[in-house]
Parts: sequence; C-alpha cells; structure tokens
Amino acid sequence: MNLAWVSNMTKIPIGEMSEKNLEVLLNIFQPEGEWETQRRFYYDPENRRKFYKVDCFSEALRVVWEYEGPEHYCDVWKVQRDKERKAYLESNGYSFFRWPYYAQLTIDVAKHYFPDAYTDNKYQQAIKMIYGADSQSMILAPGLHTSKNTPANFVATGVRRFFVELEGLPKSMKAQVAESLRRYIADIGDPYLIIGEQEDFKLLLETPISDDELHVFFHRKPIEH
Repeated sequence: MNLAWVSNMTKIPIGEMSEKNLEVLLNIFQPEGEWETQRRFYYDPENRRKFYKVDCFSEALRVVWEYEGPEHYCDVWKVQRDKERKAYLESNGYSFFRWPYYAQLTIDVAKHYFPDAYTDNKYQQAIKMIYGADSQSMILAPGLHTSKNTPANFVATGVRRFFVELEGLPKSMKAQVAESLRRYIADIGDPYLIIGEQEDFKLLLETPISDDELHVFFHRKPIEH
C-alpha cells in the first residue's frame, strides 16, 4: 500500500483551489500586483452592456487570471467566448492566465505559474490557507475525485482545450490527473461515466505515475498498476 495513502487517511484537506482561493494565491505570490476581482472590460464603446468580466486582475503587472470551472469545457459557446476574451485582452497588452478546475497547488504547479516569485515560505503559506495543509503530501491531488463534472461531459472543443492545457502544465500534473481518473473508474466500475468513449482519454489513462508524484492526497484508495 502506498505510504502517502496511509498517512492521508488521518487527515483530509479542508480546501481546494477555487475562484476565491485564486485571489488568495495571487496575493501571496505576487502581492505587488494589488489584485482586483471581477473587473469589467467594455469591448464595445457604443454598448455598455457588452463587456468581459475577469476573475483576477492586476493593472500594476498588466496580468489577468481566470479560474475556469467545468462549464468552460462543456459549453461550446463559453469556450468560444473564452477565446474571444483572451484575444481581446492580449491585444490590449495584458498577459492572460487560466487556472483549470482540475488543477491544484503542487510545488511543480506553483513553480510553473510563478517561476520568478516562488519561494518555499510562500508555498507553505498558500497551502496552509487554501488546504489547511503543512506539506504537499496533504494537499488535494490535481485531477477529479468526486465531482460529476467529468471529461465524459466535455464537448469536442473542450476536449481539445483540456489536452492543450495539460501538455503545457508540469509532467507531474498530467500523471496525477491520470491517476485520479484511474481511481475514479476503478471505484465506480463504469469508465463511460468518467471519460466517455473518447480515445484521447483512454490514452491518458496509460500515463504512468512515479512514487514521488503519488505524494499528494487522493480521495480513493490506490490501485495496482
């Protein structure tokens, strides 16, 4: 049995990444950003009803962050609007970042998103506030654990977006997402409800995971590989 699972059984993370916790995270790693939330960008000067609203915004850093929930993978119109919003903001000189709903704050992910701002002290502060955790082994693993917003619900454009995102994130995160899906399927016994009939997700399930990558919290018990 995996030791991480044994230790994890004694304590469950109290939190996970969310739109609200994204703001917490940004204020810890980049406090100089003076972050605002729910800023509106009016893209049609003749119609004030037309605007893009963003989750986290820093004028000082010229950066926009969006927390992307499952609807951003399951709704073709929302996926299209996301593309248009990103293009608009980048054309106006802002850097645009997305935090997918299946992502969690592992050390690799923190270093990926904040390569110049990362410190161990900031990381410890962030996971304590977001997860109630003292170490990475006690934060929720990237992936899907109990949510019914599984990849089986993704539209085609959402599937493509998911895999483009995943390939751009740390290798460890891809392995952890795959592991969470394998455990989910093994637990409920019906892969159709988790990944549907999509070949790309069947291939994702073959992604191996190392012992180091297993040292995060998975809600379900380990499976034999």
